[in-house]
Amino acid sequence: MILESGNDHAADPSRKARVCIIGAGAAGISLACELDGCGFDVLLVEAGGLANRVGDFYEGSATSPHPDPRQFRRVGFGGTTTVWGGRCVPFDPIDFERREYVANTGWPITYEEVARFYSGAMEYCDAGRFDFLAKTSLPGAGAIIRGFEGDEVVDADHIERYSLPTDFGRRYRHRLHKSSNVTVMLGMRCLKLNRASGEDLIESAEFVDQGGRLRTVRAAVFVLATGGIEVPRLLLASDLAGSGFGNLGDCLGRFYMCHFENTLGRIVPHKKPVAFRFERTSDGVYCRRQMRFTPTAQRAHHLRNTVFRLHFPSYADASHGSSVMSAIYLAKSTLLPEYRTILQQQTQVPSSPRLRHIGNVLRDLPGLTRFAGEWLFRIRLAKRKLPYTLVPNADGSFPLEFNSEQTPDPSNRITLREDRDRHGLPRVHIAWHVGDQDAQAVLRAFKLLRESLQHSGAAQLLFDDGLLAGQIARSIPLGHHMGTARMAASPGNGVVDRDCAVFGLPNLYVASSAVFPTCSHANPTLTIVALAMRLAQHLRSRFEA
Repeated sequence: MILESGNDHAADPSRKARVCIIGAGAAGISLACELDGCGFDVLLVEAGGLANRVGDFYEGSATSPHPDPRQFRRVGFGGTTTVWGGRCVPFDPIDFERREYVANTGWPITYEEVARFYSGAMEYCDAGRFDFLAKTSLPGAGAIIRGFEGDEVVDADHIERYSLPTDFGRRYRHRLHKSSNVTVMLGMRCLKLNRASGEDLIESAEFVDQGGRLRTVRAAVFVLATGGIEVPRLLLASDLAGSGFGNLGDCLGRFYMCHFENTLGRIVPHKKPVAFRFERTSDGVYCRRQMRFTPTAQRAHHLRNTVFRLHFPSYADASHGSSVMSAIYLAKSTLLPEYRTILQQQTQVPSSPRLRHIGNVLRDLPGLTRFAGEWLFRIRLAKRKLPYTLVPNADGSFPLEFNSEQTPDPSNRITLREDRDRHGLPRVHIAWHVGDQDAQAVLRAFKLLRESLQHSGAAQLLFDDGLLAGQIARSIPLGHHMGTARMAASPGNGVVDRDCAVFGLPNLYVASSAVFPTCSHANPTLTIVALAMRLAQHLRSRFEA
């Protein structure tokens, strides 16, 4: 059942849930669904209500160019799945390896231990089969660029799949509402985890409801299913000793990772067709092509796991000649703040005068009208939505977008500030930067891709060697907050163990991208859900034995 804030259920000291899940985003909701029907009481507690909003809870500070801590975060049932783009990509086997050339890498679990949950995670996300090869997902389709099939360095056969995008709050609301053992409490914000006196256990959690009343919830097990910023915030704020729960190795809040991305250089194909637009897989899912590097090439050239996509031209440069692009540029103030930030990042040239954009719109009003119809029927009204608009450049070239893994660096971290929010929780400060080694690795990746394309004769990749390194270093992070409570084999190297239990507190677990020891190039949602399913299996075996 789903209960609003103020109901006495959560305040009843005589009722103790077996599992209390804190946070109802992708992780918390999929974990609760996996525990639906398990035979023991589960409480899923969310700070927001059914309506999703940007939370003033998240006000804080960050070093440039990291976005404001409120961006890419939402309070409410469904969490950030209410605004995500739906991109679903799994991690690769190399992401789990200890790589000598990338510091602080290696998971305490294998790729196979996570991969066996990916098919189920794909179902939760509504992203089709667990199949990310073009040759099997798009039978009969040609190469991403005619004449370029990839080589021993570049893998040109992978795709990324897209969810509906699925709002987990809407998608799984009915299932959890009718559950006999899962109770959802909305409007209850967790302020503190209380450690049992003289025991290595969490005995209760303190919440504040929407009326400002304090509530105490007791449970046998607690699961933090908040994001990569909120997890360390709560673990740091809850420990009266000041060091933070699970911080035996000084890792809590450290090793903060975001994927960094930019649109640089341009590819000039020598032949057509080019697989630029969205395609439909054989099971009806939107997908796009990627170019990435083989594991052998990554090891040989000390690369980070990086993908490239053919991109649309800068909205701001009216030379693209597109009425659609100019209309979007002119209407940029209506976009979500997160997407305005990305749009501005993609501007590598000065913005054209507004009159030139207005001229583009007026010259091709029929094209803009067709786009409006597509937007209405394929994006606004469709159940499975076209993820975003792709408009080719007028000159036939394609700007190149990269999305890169970041080295886990202990100096990238989340810390608590002295000032507090309206509920008394310390605000956070985010320290983040792109390291020189990461920037140089992406520069090598650009050069290797250029060599492979040139050798194939299919296309040229053009960029200024002298400028590229600086442009890469100024790339912005995506809203993927990872690594701040990393999984490790021992307390000296992380915050949670291989089962996602906090070191030193075996009844406290974390279901979040906070536990990722490395971040791959892949958007985190699919792996977050896979790890939540894995944790559900662990909890079932723990209590049903």
